[in-house]
Amino acid sequence: MKNRKRQRENRRLKHKDERLEKYDGWGHKDLTPYNAIRQIESNGRAEIVLK
Repeated sequence: MKNRKRQRENRRLKHKDERLEKYDGWGHKDLTPYNAIRQIESNGRAEIVLK
């Protein structure tokens, strides 16, 4: 039997995934890790972001 409270907790955790920033700690644009993660998540089908 499914527990509604547990389902809600899991859904909240799923939506709290850490966002990958396009800027590094100093504010400079660094798309290398951003593009790498997008490629991994899409099995190489994601377009490379240059801007």
